[in-house]
Amino acid sequence: MLALIRRFIKKILPKAALVRIYRWQAKRYINSLSIPVDTCKKTLLALNHFFDQDLRALEICNTDFNFVKIDTTILFKGAKIHFNPDVQAMRVPYESEHPVNRNNWYRETEFIFGLLDKRFHMKLIITPADCYYWIREFIEVARRHGVKTIVINKEGTVSPEYFESESARIRNNAPFLSDHLFVWSERQRTYWNRAGVSDDYISVVGQPRSDLFFLEKKNEIDRLFPKKQPLVTLFSYMDEAYIPISLVRQEGLSWREMKKETHEEVARLADKYTGYNFVVKTHPQQPDLYELQRKYNSDNLRVIGGSSVANELIQRSELIIAFQTTAVIEAMFLNKRVIYTFWDRHVSRLQDDLLPFHKAAGIRIAR
Repeated sequence: MLALIRRFIKKILPKAALVRIYRWQAKRYINSLSIPVDTCKKTLLALNHFFDQDLRALEICNTDFNFVKIDTTILFKGAKIHFNPDVQAMRVPYESEHPVNRNNWYRETEFIFGLLDKRFHMKLIITPADCYYWIREFIEVARRHGVKTIVINKEGTVSPEYFESESARIRNNAPFLSDHLFVWSERQRTYWNRAGVSDDYISVVGQPRSDLFFLEKKNEIDRLFPKKQPLVTLFSYMDEAYIPISLVRQEGLSWREMKKETHEEVARLADKYTGYNFVVKTHPQQPDLYELQRKYNSDNLRVIGGSSVANELIQRSELIIAFQTTAVIEAMFLNKRVIYTFWDRHVSRLQDDLLPFHKAAGIRIAR
């Protein structure tokens, strides 16, 4: 209901009024940040776009700089009133947006940058990507003020189909514009080469959140349950995860049927095996989180979202159930029991487009 009210308000208010509202919200958010800054140290500004674990790993290891984390979904949400839906979804080139709209958003990012610089005097910006429509003008503003931007790419791997299609989509619609790019693996370097980034701008350093497995142990999951018990985790996923976009649009393909069956089976297991706690962990941007939370909730079953607890779930779980996610690789690194769900009616058709977990040794394939 609240979302409907917000959409209605946005429709009836003139754009100028919305600009003033979002500018006020940005200023209020920045002023509300209680982050101590040592004036003797330079400041790194980290743009947190579902990037919690990698930033936490960097924060733990950092001693030489101030480390300021910003929630991008709050600070930059005003961008959506300046861009058409196709640019927002990166279906068309960013440059195809009307210059007036881009210039208007440039002025807003100047305002945001000025507030941040006055407060934190940042010397470097860290982001998980620079293809987002809301960040590109901000990077240009920062560059004009002598502040560089680096990308620490949070994707551990990418499916064979996306390796070709998504790299082309970035190259054509939102090409790399930051000052440097850090990636997990040589394969990811090749992916970004295909996206148009030369080796001069890429460093292979691994993934910060992988370090977090050995830097930090947490027990936050226990707070979700009445009793501390052995843990089983299902990593849920987006309905169209790694399905070619053309097939989603033309045929409406999705994993919805298998996902629903997997959720129901986990609920049945939770009901049967009361000596275990079960977590369904959704993708950070998964739209059915609240629906799943309403449907699946008992003393030993919880549905959670966010992007800050995946490592703890992998560390703590006796069993990981998953589909197309880097969590499968990370669980294998930690020698965890893994069940890979692979019975959907579309898997035989699409298996060559997916991360090839169905060929991996050391995990159980549920067909």
